[in-house]
Amino acid sequence: MTDRRRLAWAKGCFAMALLASAAGCASAKSQAKSSSPPLPPSPDQAAMTKASAAFSLGREAALNGDFSCARDYFEQAVEAVRPARSAEVPSAALSAFSEDLYEAILRYEALAAPPEESASTETPVAPELSGIEAPVSSEEISKAKEAVSTDTTDAAYDIPIVVNEAVLRLVAMFQNDLHDIIARGLSRSGRYTPMIERIFEEEGIPKDLLQVAMIESSFLPHARSPKAAQGIWQFMPKTARQYGLTCNSSIDERSDPEKATRAAAHYLSYLHLLFRDWYLAMAAYNAGEGKVLKGMARTGFTDFWQLAASGQLKAQTQSYVPAVLAMTLISKNPQHYGFDVSFEPPLEYETIVLDRPVSLRSLADSEAVTLETLQDLNPELRTEITPRDAAGYILKIPSGTREHMALAYAAAPTAKMPTYRHYTARSGETLASIARRYHVRVSDLAAANSMPEKTRLKRGTVVLIPKKEPVLVAAKSTPKKNSASTKSADAKKVAAAPSPKSYTVRGGDTLSRIALKHGTTVAILMSTNSLDSAAQIRPGDTIKIPAKGN
Repeated sequence: MTDRRRLAWAKGCFAMALLASAAGCASAKSQAKSSSPPLPPSPDQAAMTKASAAFSLGREAALNGDFSCARDYFEQAVEAVRPARSAEVPSAALSAFSEDLYEAILRYEALAAPPEESASTETPVAPELSGIEAPVSSEEISKAKEAVSTDTTDAAYDIPIVVNEAVLRLVAMFQNDLHDIIARGLSRSGRYTPMIERIFEEEGIPKDLLQVAMIESSFLPHARSPKAAQGIWQFMPKTARQYGLTCNSSIDERSDPEKATRAAAHYLSYLHLLFRDWYLAMAAYNAGEGKVLKGMARTGFTDFWQLAASGQLKAQTQSYVPAVLAMTLISKNPQHYGFDVSFEPPLEYETIVLDRPVSLRSLADSEAVTLETLQDLNPELRTEITPRDAAGYILKIPSGTREHMALAYAAAPTAKMPTYRHYTARSGETLASIARRYHVRVSDLAAANSMPEKTRLKRGTVVLIPKKEPVLVAAKSTPKKNSASTKSADAKKVAAAPSPKSYTVRGGDTLSRIALKHGTTVAILMSTNSLDSAAQIRPGDTIKIPAKGN
C-alpha cells in the first residue's frame, strides 16, 4: 500500500474516532479492554489504529471534564506512534498522521484552560456587525425571499447553499438595518478577494468561505474584538501561534492579510477533517470546536441546523452560518440585492528584505512612498520600527519602488527596538490598574501582551510594560572621558548583563507552563528561541530561558 493510500486510510480512521460518542473515563477504560480492532495490513496502520482508539477515549474524557484521564489516553496515543530509538525514519503516512494527532491533542487539552486561553474563543460576528440580531419585519423577510427567488445569475457555489428562514432573516438584515456596513465591507472585499481565492485554491478549500472574513471582520485588518481576536480572520493569540502566526510586542501577523489567510485555510481544513461538514466547521470557527463537539455529544446530532435548533449553541453561533450563507448569496450579485458597490482595486505590492531594524519614517518619502502607505501595506507592524529577524524582515512596498526603497534603506540609520520592563502581577490586578501605576495607555499594554484590555490577571502573570524612550536633546559641551575608563565601564556592563539559561523540555511541558515556572511570557520565549508556533516543542528539546531583567 502506498504512503498516500495509507495516509488517506489513517485520516479516515482518525476522523471516525474524533466523532465517536461521549462516555465517562471508567466506561471508556472498559471499552478499551473489550474492543479489539481487526488486524491491520501493516505495522504503520496498527500504530495509527491504536493511536486513534486511545485518542478517541481521551476525547471522550475531555468532553466530560475528566482532563486527568484525558491526558493519560493522549499520552498513550502519542506513545503508540512514537518510533523506537533503533527504528528507521517513520514513513510519510505515519509522520503526517502524527502531526494531525499532536495538533488535535493540543486542541482538546485547550478545553481545560481558562476561557481567555482557549484555542478558539467565541467572538462577536464582525466588530462592525454588532447589530447582527437587529429585528426584521415579516415584510422585509418577504422581500428578501423574493430577491433570492428572482436572482437569475446562475452563480456557481462551492459550499452547500441552503435558503431557509434563518438565512432569509440575515439577508433582510443586511439589506436594511446593516445595509451601509455591508456595502463598506463589500467595497473593501475587492482589495483581498483575489488573494484569498488564490490561497484557498492552493489549499484545496472552497473559495466561497472567504465570506467568513466578511462576517468576522468586514475585511478590516486591524479589527479587534473585546476578547482580543485580531485581523480579518479574527484569530485569538493562541490559535494564531498554533497555525504559525507570530504575535509579539513588535509584530502581530494576525493583521497580515496574506499570512492570516493561509493560517485560516489550514484551520478551516482541520475543522472540516474534524466534522466532515462545512456548516459545522464554520460554527466551530466561531465558537470553538470544543463547544460544537460537546453539543454534538449531548444531542447526538451531526447536522448543523438540528444542533442550532437544540439550543446547545449560543444565539450568535446559530446566526453565524446563516450570515455566511446570506453574504455568499449577496456577494455573487450585489446590485440585485440593493448594493451599488464600487470595489477597491486588488492589493498589489512588491517586497524588500531588511536585515536590520529601521524606522518606517526614515524610509518614507513624500514624493514616492508615504509613512501611511507603508503602514497600510504592513498592518502587522505594531510600531514604526521594523522587527529584527535573523532571516531578514520582508517589508511590503508599493509596486515599482524597489530601487528607490533600497536606496532609502541604505541611507536609513539602524533603529532601536522598543524596550519593556517586566512586572509580575498580584492577585486581583488588571491591565488597567497596572497601566495607571506605570502611566501608560491600557491599549498599549494590551497590545504589548496580546491580551484584551479588560483582562483580570492571575497572580504571577508576567506583564510586559512599554518603556518610554528618553527625549533626545542637544548635549552640552563636556570634557571627553578617558577612553580607557569608558571601555572599562562598558566591559563591566557587559559582564553584569545576565545571560539566558538552558532548559530541557519534559513530557507534558507547554510554553505556557515553562513561562509561568520561570517568570517570563510565551511571547518572550518564542522570540528568544525563534519559535513560530507554540506546538513546536517536544520532550528532550533544549530552549533558552531569558534571565529576569532582560
